[in-house]
Amino acid sequence: AQGVVNVEQTALTIVNRPQLTPDVWQMITDIAPTMHLARCFGVASKEQAAAIMLKGYELGLSLSGSFEYIHIVEGKPSLAPRGALALILGSPLNGGVKITEEPGKCTVWMKRADNGFEHTLTWTMEDAKRAGVVKPNSGWDRYPANMLRWRTIGFVADVVFPDLTGGMKRADEYGADLTPDGDVIEGSWRVPPSQTPETEPA
Repeated sequence: AQGVVNVEQTALTIVNRPQLTPDVWQMITDIAPTMHLARCFGVASKEQAAAIMLKGYELGLSLSGSFEYIHIVEGKPSLAPRGALALILGSPLNGGVKITEEPGKCTVWMKRADNGFEHTLTWTMEDAKRAGVVKPNSGWDRYPANMLRWRTIGFVADVVFPDLTGGMKRADEYGADLTPDGDVIEGSWRVPPSQTPETEPA
């Protein structure tokens, strides 16, 4: 049945992650100040830049590619929905992904290749309204079908592939707005005072 998880099938294969070595860490710390000063990725400090690259490296992303998929939202690293899907589609653990869209609803099915565990979920605009995520002039207001797709993909990924996404929350769960393609719109959430971007010296 849709939305029902068979807990007897939830044993997961441990994903072999790239191992952090002193050389990789040195590379990350050397690159972090430049990625911060470039002002291309919305990071507030070199420490945030390092955290994004470290998390991305652990997930199997390239250091620069990490900034495309991982964002600091509410002071925590979070994964763009498109990033979650990219990790799944690029993994040998992916046993299939199917997305079915109808007016006002989206159904997503995913399956693991290692143990056959699968899950299906349907999410609707009524669900989104009850959850309080539909705001005026937000992505939910401008392109609801796309937002339904990415939110449903994220929910199913959380159930079937939490190992591939590193257990990370998605940026849209923190209130970040998305583009139709599932990318996070920088600055679309409230930055806590402790995460206010640093002022560059004159």
